[in-house]
Amino acid sequence: MIEMLAERRDPSRIDFRLRGVFGVWLRHYTAFKSGWMIEMTGILLEPVFILAAVAFGIGKLVGVVETGDDGVEYAVFVAPGIVVGNAMWHSLFECSWGAFRRLQTNRIYDSILAAPVSMRELALGEISWGATRALMTTAAVLAFAAFTGLVESPWAIGVLGIGVLTGFMFGGFGLIAAAIAPSTHMLTLVFTMVGTPLFFFSGTFFPISTLPHWVQPIAWSLPLTHPVRIARALSTGDLHLSLLWSMLYLIVAALVFYPIATRLLRRRLLV
Repeated sequence: MIEMLAERRDPSRIDFRLRGVFGVWLRHYTAFKSGWMIEMTGILLEPVFILAAVAFGIGKLVGVVETGDDGVEYAVFVAPGIVVGNAMWHSLFECSWGAFRRLQTNRIYDSILAAPVSMRELALGEISWGATRALMTTAAVLAFAAFTGLVESPWAIGVLGIGVLTGFMFGGFGLIAAAIAPSTHMLTLVFTMVGTPLFFFSGTFFPISTLPHWVQPIAWSLPLTHPVRIARALSTGDLHLSLLWSMLYLIVAALVFYPIATRLLRRRLLV
């Protein structure tokens, strides 16, 4: 029954697909608005506290960080990484823990699929909402960084787009985790074994070049490394062509996770 409902199509296929995706997104946005003050408190305060403590506390001890031929103040160096890192956390949480509750606990997906919404639309709507949450925290922390003088270039406005792509990428990954997790215990492992190492070893708090040589290739392969690298370049104005490779990595990873999440979600719901 769910399969029949999930694959049902309107004759205007493209327009209907967009309406289905937007309908899922709108459902989550409406739920968000009902408790928006509490939600925004978490979005705003937690990353701001992290940025303030690391940048203005540890930053006073570290001083200047050498990046290639130039050096930047540690606070300026770390701010873009914290901005993008929190985009990862929020989208990953929303599309793993949040999606698992909607999938397993509250059975909201069953109700959504009873409407003319396909599995692909459901997955894309979920990931799009995760990207929206990432945009919220990116905008909030970036504004704080700019207000406190930690942004050196007008190109930093582009960090908003990087935050969205980061949210889409980790939203897809989070939905994959939700689709295969037998319980919330596995999701806890995802944050411990995936989220935490990415946050600390993707160039957020120190240059990757400071790691042991055998660790550096691993660090460069991590999915958070590339949005951190792009965000830092935009924030400092140090733009160069090699960033195109990081952008390509980010886009491909964001696109790859979506169909995998859709397939696994379909398998989970049809069991």
